[in-house]
Amino acid sequence: MFKVRHVLRNDDAGQSGGAPTNTPTSASQSGAGAPAPVVDVQAQINAALAQKDAEFAAELEKATGHKNIKSLTEAQLQAQGKLQELADAKAAEANTYKTKFEGAAISNALLAASSDAVDPATVKDLLAGKAKVDDAGNVTIDGKPVADAVKALLEAKPFLAKAQGGTGSGAPQNTAGGPQSKSRAEFEALDHTARSKFIAEGGKVV
Repeated sequence: MFKVRHVLRNDDAGQSGGAPTNTPTSASQSGAGAPAPVVDVQAQINAALAQKDAEFAAELEKATGHKNIKSLTEAQLQAQGKLQELADAKAAEANTYKTKFEGAAISNALLAASSDAVDPATVKDLLAGKAKVDDAGNVTIDGKPVADAVKALLEAKPFLAKAQGGTGSGAPQNTAGGPQSKSRAEFEALDHTARSKFIAEGGKVV
């Protein structure tokens, strides 16, 4: 701060005996030091954050091989996609194996139960679509054992069964004939596909 110093002096302009007057002198500056330097706090914070980011990036690259989170995330998403593809492929493979296993189990069960049929393969084709295989590998047809289902089919279509105790199919003779009727000899002369088609179209063996 500036201090005003008053100096008492006599008037030299011919005045005498007068009262002394106080005349202010020039002010002088004392005790004023140099201003403190200005500190940029935000710049220091930014520098510290940048250093931390650099240290984190170095540690991330060392641990994962990626320099930033974005690169790491993209790599993880790609890996997840590949894992999903692998899981889907394994699921498809397992489903294919299951389908083949169930098909073989149904086929074997029907053929084994069709010993009284003229053509066990035809019986298999007629009943396989209704068959189910449980977790234990047991085969059922419409909820019934395979042997019962085959027996019911042969009773409903006796011309599919082997003749019992004499010639003929075991079915009542159909003297009406017609395009949907065949003799047992004609039926047995058909190949497997033709037999299945004949039965599916409602053909009768007389």
